[in-house]
Amino acid sequence: MGHIADKEFIRGEVPMTKQEIRAVSVAKLNLKENSILIDVGAGTGSVGIEASTYIPLGKVYAIEKKSEGIELIKENIKKFSIKNMEVIQGTAPDDLSIKNFDRMFVGGSSGKLEKIVEYFIKYSKEKSIIVINAITLETISEVKNIFEKYKIKNIEIININVARAKKIGNYTMMYGENPIYIVTGEKGEINE
Repeated sequence: MGHIADKEFIRGEVPMTKQEIRAVSVAKLNLKENSILIDVGAGTGSVGIEASTYIPLGKVYAIEKKSEGIELIKENIKKFSIKNMEVIQGTAPDDLSIKNFDRMFVGGSSGKLEKIVEYFIKYSKEKSIIVINAITLETISEVKNIFEKYKIKNIEIININVARAKKIGNYTMMYGENPIYIVTGEKGEINE
């Protein structure tokens, strides 16, 4: 299936990673056909669902704390006939029990970013990839400090700005979305 447009998802009032940001975030995960991905703060499930289409031999674990989000994820899984995704209601890392994975996406951390990264370091395989989306400079600073503390390698920070055209009478104006920071890093080898 690959990339899925925003309009295809069942949305509700739960935040959703927009399609342009989702496309880049999924690309930064550098998924393999058998990757095991944990989608933290899954919202509507858009990142996990799109990612699941790239890993036919792998699995996605989507963790979301809000009941409305859980229901939307389940509806979207059904809509897109996703067979390799499991939904977990709760917060990361407290309600996670996955001990062997190679990819993690963090769309929301509920203020537990360092504990989430610590879980990533403790339980992911060597050379696993983590991707974190952020909207504030303070979060970027926090991620940078946490990544340094846990010796995350190959750190990349990008900023994406998206604007959409809207007709205003005979004119077309561009309306900007919130800029998003996408931070990518890799777990080093155990003997480093």
